[in-house]
Amino acid sequence: MTWEAARTMDAAPLLPDVAALMAERAPSPGRRATGPLLGSNTHCDLFNYWSSLPKQGGMPKSSDFNPMEMRHLLPEMAMLSMNGANEIIQRLVGTGLAERLSYDATGTNLLDYIDRSYRRQCSRDMHEVVHRPCGWQVRYLTEYVTGRVAFVQSIYLPLHGPDGQRRRIVSVHDREEALEYRAPCEKPVFASEITDMVWIDIGFGVPN
Repeated sequence: MTWEAARTMDAAPLLPDVAALMAERAPSPGRRATGPLLGSNTHCDLFNYWSSLPKQGGMPKSSDFNPMEMRHLLPEMAMLSMNGANEIIQRLVGTGLAERLSYDATGTNLLDYIDRSYRRQCSRDMHEVVHRPCGWQVRYLTEYVTGRVAFVQSIYLPLHGPDGQRRRIVSVHDREEALEYRAPCEKPVFASEITDMVWIDIGFGVPN
């Protein structure tokens, strides 16, 4: 099923800049699955809890998602607001993530931290998650401000925002061991290298 066909089941309009982005380029290729293939048990825990929630148009409402039900995931959890093609706001950043980033990124634009080579495509892929909808897993390189370089495995799942607000994504992130240490930098850089990607079918197909 194409994203155009899938989203007819949900009447929420696309913002003009998002519609242009999705028409401009296809989602990144990846493996197809019906559940998490990457990450530790934390990915499965989030997916199973998300799957247990009531759905509207293929995804739960953010008001039905209770982070306290997933207390053990909170340090590694983030909540994103899909405000537009060039703005994906980090509404919630777990304490474990903030510690590794060396500051609290809550309220900042995630895309500002994505490597320039992947930045616009990253926005396209994330909008696929909320507008198809589907799940998404990625293994990508992260360069931290401390100079630490390591791969991270993340899972992203869609949520409806409150009435009148944009859709959201809830995510959990597994850090791997450090590959090397480089000179410290001013801000982290995500996804300068991607080694694996998985699209999770939640009932509306996945990108071809």
